[in-house]
Amino acid sequence: MNTTSFNTNFIRIPLLSIALIALTNTAIAGGSINGHSIMDDYLKDKVSTRAALSTFKLSTSITINNNALVFNRGATDVDNDDFDEKFSFAKTLTSIRNSSGATTNSTDTQLLNSLLNTLKVSSKANGFVEMDLQKREEKVSLSAMSPTAIFNRFDLSASNGDHCGEYRVVYHKNNGGRFFLIFESQYPNPEPSKGKQGCFAVADFWQKIGQMSKADALIQLEKFFYKGLVHKGVKLPAVINFANYTHGTGQVRSNSFIKSPWQLREFKTDINAKGEVVFVADTVKSNPLTNLFADENNADSDSLKSLKTDFDRDFDAYADNLLAPERRASNPSSRDIINGFSLDNDDSYNEFQSDASDNDNTAKGKNKNLNTIINKKLKALNLSNYNAKMIRNRAEAMSCGGCHQNSNNTEIAPNVNWPKSRFFVHVDEQGTLSPALTEQFLPARAALLKDYLQKTTGTTVEKWRFVESDYSSVSNDFGGFDNALNYPNRYGFAALQADGSITMWGASGNGGTGAPTDSGYTKIYSNNSAFAALKADGSIKAWGDSDYGGSNAPAGSGYTKIYSTRYAFAALKDDGSIKAWGDSSWGGSDAPAGTGYTKIYSNWAVFAALKDDGSIKAWGWSETGGSTPTDSGYTKIYSNHGAFAALKADGSIKVWGGVDYVGSDAPAGTGYTKIYSTGYAFAALKADGSITAWGDSDYGGSNAPTGTGYTKIYSTERAFAALKADGSITAWGDSDYGGSNAPTGTGYTKIYSTERAFAALKADGSITAWGDSDYGGSNAPTGTGYTKIYSTERAFAALKADGSITAWGDSDYGGSNAPTGTGYTKIYSTERAFAALKADGSITVWGGSDYGGTTGFGITQSATTLSVDEDSTNTYTIVLDSQPIRDVTVSMLSDSNGSNTSVVTVTPSLTFTNGNWNTPQTVTVTGVKDNDKNNEQTVIIHSVTGGGYGNVSMSNVIVDVIDTTAYN
Repeated sequence: MNTTSFNTNFIRIPLLSIALIALTNTAIAGGSINGHSIMDDYLKDKVSTRAALSTFKLSTSITINNNALVFNRGATDVDNDDFDEKFSFAKTLTSIRNSSGATTNSTDTQLLNSLLNTLKVSSKANGFVEMDLQKREEKVSLSAMSPTAIFNRFDLSASNGDHCGEYRVVYHKNNGGRFFLIFESQYPNPEPSKGKQGCFAVADFWQKIGQMSKADALIQLEKFFYKGLVHKGVKLPAVINFANYTHGTGQVRSNSFIKSPWQLREFKTDINAKGEVVFVADTVKSNPLTNLFADENNADSDSLKSLKTDFDRDFDAYADNLLAPERRASNPSSRDIINGFSLDNDDSYNEFQSDASDNDNTAKGKNKNLNTIINKKLKALNLSNYNAKMIRNRAEAMSCGGCHQNSNNTEIAPNVNWPKSRFFVHVDEQGTLSPALTEQFLPARAALLKDYLQKTTGTTVEKWRFVESDYSSVSNDFGGFDNALNYPNRYGFAALQADGSITMWGASGNGGTGAPTDSGYTKIYSNNSAFAALKADGSIKAWGDSDYGGSNAPAGSGYTKIYSTRYAFAALKDDGSIKAWGDSSWGGSDAPAGTGYTKIYSNWAVFAALKDDGSIKAWGWSETGGSTPTDSGYTKIYSNHGAFAALKADGSIKVWGGVDYVGSDAPAGTGYTKIYSTGYAFAALKADGSITAWGDSDYGGSNAPTGTGYTKIYSTERAFAALKADGSITAWGDSDYGGSNAPTGTGYTKIYSTERAFAALKADGSITAWGDSDYGGSNAPTGTGYTKIYSTERAFAALKADGSITAWGDSDYGGSNAPTGTGYTKIYSTERAFAALKADGSITVWGGSDYGGTTGFGITQSATTLSVDEDSTNTYTIVLDSQPIRDVTVSMLSDSNGSNTSVVTVTPSLTFTNGNWNTPQTVTVTGVKDNDKNNEQTVIIHSVTGGGYGNVSMSNVIVDVIDTTAYN
């Protein structure tokens, strides 16, 4: 690519990009993505667990060439005509236009022409360097384009959960010269508060697609891409959306063969000055200007020389990215190498077109500075059998031209070559896939998808999906106890297993028993005294206190989410209609009729539902929810015990509810971004980090700090604590509840709370607590290395990086007797008890025994003594007292000489599952015939493992063996 000197008169006029300054992460057909993706996490985890990718046995639901990963025309059982209709090119362009919010109408043809017109430009500037472009006259009509393939790029999901990868539709020109357009939608996380685990419903959707026939899969894919759907109770928006292809998100790319050389370009959706939807040309990511890889030339412009100097400097970091597989492991596999590196260069170095020509092959550049950097890296890693050319080949492979042609079969490590494309493409017009896809990229993506699903719902701790809200989460994560979407169950725990069956324990009358025994549930919700579980089809089952929502859940299906007051539930359907049940005084009846509601909020006794137009309807106890605003335009609702505060798009606030709970006196003005609460007060945060509080002064309703720079506010029942960007803390409210004596200094990253105390975590993992000492306000552990803090009403439990736990506070609420040892990964809580999970799926509980602090796990055996004749049998039975957390094995062994074959033989083991746990199983004891005439005695010892029963002890069975020889 040639460049021209910097033109001081050149003015770049960005459109939407004015407000969206971001480096777009993109990726070619294989390889890695700019930025940190879950593929990076997966490969790193593989090294730590020494699990080679090549040993993965892909399940039938996630296999290469399966429509869980790619749906391509021409494949077995694919109806090409049906594919053409459901994914027509015009349909995709129309969906982009309709989702844009553009103020001026345009047509699909105009939108397509806006893309083609960018190909007529002869130069374009990236920063200070204006780059030559090859002008092309492409003539493409709407009817000339047919769908080629759909690709699942879940592997491109952001490691931090910012988005859930890219889902792509490839179109090809069905007559004349070869021309492809690829619509690469960066998919938003449907549950962003959960980080990358919020992508679970998306991943599971693709897994289920892989289990369908091609015809059924195409129906579901059409819904997912164009309309959106609900899966696992999670609303998944449509893939084809203007916002998913614009600046800072995904992209559209073209592969053009109509004029030599083959060339790839990149585009974004935008709105032009006329208010029309358009495609605008953008830089091609991971495609640095070819000149940067060449030696400096006297003919280079000053701007290019300056850019080259900067690139040489930054290439030190880029070389680390290219050597990521070797930095990650001492001897990486070929597949880990091919799928494990990136260039991740700054966008300022990228050009606007990528050619599949020898002249554009960066691996052939002669920039000696880059070779020097690479050789130093190779030496530091003791890679004496590597050379700089291999690493430069990797850089070229990350470019579009490289991955699609130039890098075919080039050496990127000793005896490791970059895989081959299918003549400039990775899927051709007939839907045939490249060797690179079938042999390398798809197997790696399949293994990653399987690994993600296993870690989220499989054999590790991630398979346990506890009730949506526990005491710790509502206290620490929602800006006040009442801002959570559900009230935590006070008395017990409930959790889902991988098959969607439910395990629960705690007070029997409040949900600790009585859960449905079937499987297929996707989420569990709670109120103070009951649980409600949602199935994949949107049907609901409830259990617990029948007066408070434990019975009379609505029949039918189609519900997507459940909300609660303290003693009632309200379920939202996919059409935006609402059904409520439970105590009528607490919102269990009189839910509004009609559809179009998008979310439900609550205080102790009132629900408030938000409509798609921003209007609000409330029902429940009128004294804490009356005088609902009659206008519209509200975007979110917050609450305390007995009042609501609603936020508008302009940042203005409207309050209503019980006057004593501050259902009045909201601050005037605009610019507020979030509202927090204690029991009887609110505190609102502005964009500049300033705070305004109102309500009962004993609850923090006055004396909020002045100044700006606060980023988040936390609360106990009667006090607030605000965190600044520098990690300093200011507290106000009732001093007995943590409203004073906040720690001085900076460096705190998050604050946690019980009802009357705070605990702040520093970046080094040290903890400072303040507030009521009986509630954990003192005696926090010393030392560093703690990563997260959990709480009950009166106690804290802190988790270290090694998985060890330290608890403090009221011992009746879990403040003592935390489990010893390491390996715990997460903690949940009720009002008075904790439950800690290990990576192997085991659970340890402690705290109030009537509140879930004991699992109730027990084993009943029918005998502790037994008599059996020689050469005869006798039996006893064993049955579990409650449903296990997972499979339970009870093993039997006679103590005679450490063997069960000396005096008696005995059934070696029994296995109890969720299906047979309450069915007694038989242990058969057989007397062994011997030659003496003595009666003998042995003891059968039981050992129990798995399912939460590992700490359960069983009585021994004393067996008298009657010698039958004595009778003769």
